[in-house]
Amino acid sequence: MYRKTCQIDTILADLNYSVDAHYDWLVNMFSCVVNNAFEQPDIIYPCAHKHCRVGTWLHHHQPMGEEESSCIQAISEAHMRMHDSGRQMMLAIQNKTMTAEHFTDFKQHLALFSSAVTTYKSYLLNMRSGIDILTGLPGRRMLDETFVQQLIRAPEQNIYLLLLDIDRFKNINDTYGHLIGDSVLRGLAQLLRDGIRDDDNAYRYGGEEFIILLRAPSDKDACLTGLRLCNTIADTTLNCDDQALHITVTVGLTKVQAKESLDEAAKRADAAMYRGKQT
Repeated sequence: MYRKTCQIDTILADLNYSVDAHYDWLVNMFSCVVNNAFEQPDIIYPCAHKHCRVGTWLHHHQPMGEEESSCIQAISEAHMRMHDSGRQMMLAIQNKTMTAEHFTDFKQHLALFSSAVTTYKSYLLNMRSGIDILTGLPGRRMLDETFVQQLIRAPEQNIYLLLLDIDRFKNINDTYGHLIGDSVLRGLAQLLRDGIRDDDNAYRYGGEEFIILLRAPSDKDACLTGLRLCNTIADTTLNCDDQALHITVTVGLTKVQAKESLDEAAKRADAAMYRGKQT
């Protein structure tokens, strides 16, 4: 499951705001040294990392998927160690046992925290760049980049590739115009988002074609899922500006074989979809 662009933008803004608060934390440390006042809760308390803005952000943030969870875990661990290193350094200054190693250790943990945050931001920005602007679904590039990993990390259930094409979409554009056609694509994308499970993924493959990677225990279950989607789409009214439209779709479905490329699976699904169009 992938995040929407607005979700990614919100996460980045909140994270930047939280990380910027650590500049205040560093300034406060200098102030404590200058004023010989070390009894600051955000500096000397062992659990201070849980109550600063980053700690609060980490507590409330819910990652999606293994890769994002790994990034968040790295930030959490680096953040905790950075706070602990700063606390140890301040206690050493207070007790007049300060050594160069305290500074070096604190500097290293600051760098590790910064690196972990940068890695997560890069992950989010890469995800954002792979999202189709019109529909908000992941695009073909993201499918290409993650296909192999999805096969490797798949549970025991089989993975099926469902290729979905809007019937007579050219007639919609010719009759109502491309703006209405774009609204139809957005409406269908929302139906797909609402109609698949959390561990399935929908993509805009190109034009009026969409791909869903779904997990099912058997061919029969996968076919029933495809049929359910087709019926849901056909039964739904799409309100596009002042037009109330109904569309149908044709679907080609295939089971993805072990170590198979995306192109190989997509070609079989495309052939199945073509036979559906002909009949």
